[in-house]
Amino acid sequence: MAKHLRRRRSGWLWTAAACAVALGSVGAAVQTSVAAEEPPKAPAQADPKKDADLPADVAKLPFEIKDGYRRFVKRCTGCHDRKRVDDAKKSLFDWQGCIGTMAFKKGAEIPVEDRHPIFLYLAYLHGTKGTDEERDQYLTFLAKCEDCHGISLVYKDKKPMKDWPTIVHRMAGKNQAQINPEDEAKVMGYINRMYPDVFGIE
Repeated sequence: MAKHLRRRRSGWLWTAAACAVALGSVGAAVQTSVAAEEPPKAPAQADPKKDADLPADVAKLPFEIKDGYRRFVKRCTGCHDRKRVDDAKKSLFDWQGCIGTMAFKKGAEIPVEDRHPIFLYLAYLHGTKGTDEERDQYLTFLAKCEDCHGISLVYKDKKPMKDWPTIVHRMAGKNQAQINPEDEAKVMGYINRMYPDVFGIE
């Protein structure tokens, strides 16, 4: 009798264990399904309270560009109005030199910590000019790269040009990046134009 009860108890334990494994698998499958169905993140929206000091076209931009604009206004518009800068036809290399020159002009004295953010704003102005294709490439780069690690890193992190296709492809493979093959080609299109200009390399 005792032996029979032990067998029945053992059978119950195996059944319970099997049910637990099955339920765990179902739960994992449901979680995976829900994660797969999550909609992409909505684009950044202007915060009426935090961004009240910004023009409407700047307020909706990513943080790095808004921060650069604020520093640009503080450090640059005492001598130059925004329109003059907006209309300037300068390369990214030219803008870097311009910021460096202005930083040491008497009365300007642009602190080191302000120079790169200002450059990011000027790079935005530069990137949104040119042909429709060039503008699309820049805006794709801005949207896809800024969300995970910011765009500042790309302008600072000097690497051989031959490495960038592998880097961008690796980033595209990250689930949170949401970079499809068309986006990947656009990002590389911008980097191929921007990188030699910023770093002076081929």
